[in-house]
Amino acid sequence: MSTPGPVRSVVLSLRGVSKAFGAVQALRDVSVECHAGEIHALVGENGSGKSTLLGIASGFLAPDEGAVEIGGQRLRRASPAQARRLGLGIAYQDYSHVLDLSVAENLFLAVPAAERPQYGAMAAWAEELLAGLGLGDIPVGAGTRSLSLAQRQLLEVAKALLTRPKALLLDEPTTALGPEAVDQLHTLVLEQARAGVAIVYVSHRLPEVLAVADRVTVLRDGVGQGTFPASSVSEDGIVALMIGRPLEVAFPERRAPSGDAEVLLSVVGLRGERFGPVDLAVRRGEILGIAGAEGNGQVQFLRALAGAEHAAGTASCDGRALDTSSPLGPLRAGVVLLSGDRKGEALFPVLSVRANATVQILRRLSRAGVVGRRRERGAIDELVRRLRVRMGSAEQPIASLSGGNQQKVSLMRPFLRGDVKVILAEEPTQGVDVGARFDIYEALRAKADEGVAAVVKSSDPIELAGLCDRVVVMSRGRIVEEIPGHELGERRIVEAIVGSRRLA
Repeated sequence: MSTPGPVRSVVLSLRGVSKAFGAVQALRDVSVECHAGEIHALVGENGSGKSTLLGIASGFLAPDEGAVEIGGQRLRRASPAQARRLGLGIAYQDYSHVLDLSVAENLFLAVPAAERPQYGAMAAWAEELLAGLGLGDIPVGAGTRSLSLAQRQLLEVAKALLTRPKALLLDEPTTALGPEAVDQLHTLVLEQARAGVAIVYVSHRLPEVLAVADRVTVLRDGVGQGTFPASSVSEDGIVALMIGRPLEVAFPERRAPSGDAEVLLSVVGLRGERFGPVDLAVRRGEILGIAGAEGNGQVQFLRALAGAEHAAGTASCDGRALDTSSPLGPLRAGVVLLSGDRKGEALFPVLSVRANATVQILRRLSRAGVVGRRRERGAIDELVRRLRVRMGSAEQPIASLSGGNQQKVSLMRPFLRGDVKVILAEEPTQGVDVGARFDIYEALRAKADEGVAAVVKSSDPIELAGLCDRVVVMSRGRIVEEIPGHELGERRIVEAIVGSRRLA
């Protein structure tokens, strides 16, 4: 945790904040104060009001009631520009990069015009800036689109620091980060706190919250449940405050397939950009985890299996050759990709919850080419209850849901399709709160019990250890170690990842 000095002035203050969207009361009389040099964690389930509170603090939303002060000055109106002038910075969960520009160009645009270097000196300036933040491994000349999700997330934090903010809002900053990248980010955050920056840290990863925060504020259903010193509360205590009842943190019972179970997905000599050759066999009913430090080819491997990236080699599903020349071949064979890029690839933001959930099964729901809306809504009702999706109506735009609830809707698709044989899941609980996370685990295990094979890429070793039947570790694009079910544990996986980096 940070060690702030004796002067702890209030840098960011939200007092008596309330906000409603139609009939939905998102926030009710919430007050939060963040002091200079403090790391103040904000936690709560999806739909608890965290994102709304950040939107009000950063000037994107106007409160119905209440006041916001930044650096002792009141934010008079909903204005992100005024919030920045008063000293507020924010690193967004969904990133604010221009993907077609380089890293250096994105940093250049994030700086006030008066402070920008000469264009010809931009690359050297960007390198020096990132090195000073401990992020020198991010290539400044690379296209932002080519960065890993972890690098994009760290770049988002770097951009937020360019204006030297008095208060910094971090919205799910470790969502796509592996253990080493989390340590890298926390080092940076602690340095900023020691320099006197007030930091509001929003995260669903409670062990990280308790490791880095000075105080914790808990929200439930838009109402503050109290603010506590991080040293005085436990993870179980925070969970109970978040959901209003004790939660037994447990993973669904494993029913691992026997050694002679049929191989459903077979990969031989598959190679593509940043990975290969890879040989892999996944049995019917098995959940296989993929671990490794970020940027070692895990994502590219999954996307190649789904036909989203070019690859050479062979793959088969249920005994038939898999055509990976385009996404259509794997889809027809029953191989479904759950992309980690929820906003860019997994969802249609302008469409409704209903349309996003059923987009791949419209033919099944139609008669004579006409989709029956009642039949369509009926198809998703059970999954809405099962995954506990918080929404006002299935007809509201999916962009109006919290990030975690959007993730749950994207997860509905493989459960609605009747022909799914293999699920390729990239960070399936990314941005999902602790309560809903276990609903997703149970849903994946239920599909495995039906004979579906699942390949799960996750940066969370606890998740891999609790959910999977077996885990393989990738380094430099190759599988370097396999951990059987009876050896699975957080420490065993982390040691394998660190060991593979030493050997690479």
